[in-house]
Amino acid sequence: MATQNEQGQAQRIAAYAQRKHLSGTTLARWQAWPTTDQAALFSLLQDLQCGENHLKDLLDWFEEIAARDEQTVATILERRELRSAQATPGSRHDKLKAVKTVLRKIRYPRLTRLEENIHQVVKALDLGRTGRLSFPSDFEGDEVTVTLTVRNVHELQNALSQLQQRLDDGRFQRVFDTLDEV
Repeated sequence: MATQNEQGQAQRIAAYAQRKHLSGTTLARWQAWPTTDQAALFSLLQDLQCGENHLKDLLDWFEEIAARDEQTVATILERRELRSAQATPGSRHDKLKAVKTVLRKIRYPRLTRLEENIHQVVKALDLGRTGRLSFPSDFEGDEVTVTLTVRNVHELQNALSQLQQRLDDGRFQRVFDTLDEV
């Protein structure tokens, strides 16, 4: 039998769902969570005022993280980095973006480490203003695109010379070695 507090929480969630025009499926999915997890997410949603699509993303991400890390959603929401993201100054959109960024890092720790490592390796590559490296989205695939932006033949020669030097000293190899760590 539900306590008065649990009944009040269920009513607040139902009112939120009605106000945000949530589908019955999304609401039922949220309500299937343990009451402490429902309440913890409700607190976040009150602040972020998420609609259907953002809520479905959050449900997916929290369920995946909770299952993988064998934690409750309430425990995950207590993490310092999530609380900090939720306290981000600015608009609701700024806060939502900050929360989703942190959740992505928690959800994909290996990808996050790879991104950080690649950033450091590319910075050490030091291609200056003429050279730029780009990678497939979420590092799906093993291709690296090198783009040179030059204004004349002299700049092109210098950029190509710099690239050759980076190949010779092994800095470019570090890019591919880092990608192979995936």
